[in-house]
Amino acid sequence: MTQDCQPTSDDDGKSELDLALAAELQAALMPSDWRIDASDYRAAVINRMCGRVGGDFCDFMRLNCDQVAVAVGDVGSHGVRASLLMARIMGLLRGRPIQCARPSAIVRLVNEMLLDLGDRLGTAMNCSLFYVVLDTPTGTAFFVNDGMPLPALTDRRSGTFLRLGPQGTMLGIRDFEPEEGCHTFTPGQRLTLCTDGVFNAADRGDQPFGAQRLDNVLRNYTHAPCHACAEAVFDAVDDFRRGTRQRDDETILIVDRL
Repeated sequence: MTQDCQPTSDDDGKSELDLALAAELQAALMPSDWRIDASDYRAAVINRMCGRVGGDFCDFMRLNCDQVAVAVGDVGSHGVRASLLMARIMGLLRGRPIQCARPSAIVRLVNEMLLDLGDRLGTAMNCSLFYVVLDTPTGTAFFVNDGMPLPALTDRRSGTFLRLGPQGTMLGIRDFEPEEGCHTFTPGQRLTLCTDGVFNAADRGDQPFGAQRLDNVLRNYTHAPCHACAEAVFDAVDDFRRGTRQRDDETILIVDRL
């Protein structure tokens, strides 16, 4: 005979402890600060979870004396499950120094890991990921964007603004060869990347914040420091939301070449 298991106060207390430990683990995995380790560059990151733990992440990794890798990801779920998968992905990124020098190679490994994990669990384990390797002396960057919104490229001197492709499919769905893009950042250029939680933030009428509103903020703050621009984006999102609750994790990354 089977019996439904009803949660007790002890169960509730254990769940709360598990959630607190997951939040501590996630906080420990995130960088202690969001500075990019390169003298001619500045970076700003704001990461807001919609709960105590979440699936958005960002990381900066020094690969060698010239190269820095930056990763921004969005795990396709929420809560403790998302935080555990996020920890697994970050561990893979940090533990593969040779492959990390080629974005397509490291992203392929992440996709293979997610496919294998999904097969063993019987459910898809999805993640969007933007991974860029920046050669700091030259400004040349190779990157892979699988499932993330297209980043914005702004020239703070001329005012030009465009979206930087290519854009591939979300990881963990099928086996494929990630497509690399290449761009050489010149002095005065700014890269801005947001997770979809920023674009999809909704007002009381369930209208999304959207790309156009984001682009307007980025243009208005072209000449502001990167941290001020990042804060302005989230101020605009909060004003647009008008008190409605946050539905998804929200992360913004801004990198300036000075």
